[in-house]
Amino acid sequence: MIQGRILFITGTDTDVGKTVVSLLVMHLLAGRDAVYLKPVQTGCLHPDHDSDAAFVHRHLPAGLPRGMKPGDCIHSCRLLPKAPLFAGDAVDFAALEGFITGHAKRRKIVVVEGAGGILVPVTAERTMLDLACAVRASILVVGRAGLGTINHTLLTLEAIKARKAECLGVILTDPASATAELDRRENSAAIESYSGLPVHGVIGQIRDLRNPPRKALSVVECVLSPLLSRPVLDHNHS
Repeated sequence: MIQGRILFITGTDTDVGKTVVSLLVMHLLAGRDAVYLKPVQTGCLHPDHDSDAAFVHRHLPAGLPRGMKPGDCIHSCRLLPKAPLFAGDAVDFAALEGFITGHAKRRKIVVVEGAGGILVPVTAERTMLDLACAVRASILVVGRAGLGTINHTLLTLEAIKARKAECLGVILTDPASATAELDRRENSAAIESYSGLPVHGVIGQIRDLRNPPRKALSVVECVLSPLLSRPVLDHNHS
């Protein structure tokens, strides 16, 4: 069985803009054989109404692809706004992995939005990074554009490198467009210099998420283009 490409979108922290970046990715993948997944959702009363998947669904002109509802994108939904390990009953890691790979066996592209940062604990033994590695995903890191991002982003990239996972680089976000252009450039240059990985750009304020500006989409396009040009991998014979 041929498994499709899996893009795992993680963050340097919670609330750094992973969902907006995921939304922009799905805008660009409209019409392709792609799905969006949020395997673990915490701090959620109802998956179809207040989840990250519901946000993506509301802001795609045609809604989620393949006729999916937000709840279909989520394997484990927890009420408490905490790391999955502490947000309720124990998470079945093998079932979580199977949820992602099951979609990847049927679709060419699977976009997975993680919960929080890359070392957020999913179980007592496994983290989000373990999940990304288990499904052989290519990882994209999302961080803030402003003060503090150099340290947080480099630590995230070091953790990914230590596991020899593939990292496609970094996208920075500045939702209020509050970071000076010089600071954006300096932070991006420092991250690139110390990590050897690209910072694809900064996504600023987007007034209409259903119709995002070309400038924001072009930042994400830099990540997708090389990924989509690769052949799919047979993960059952790795």
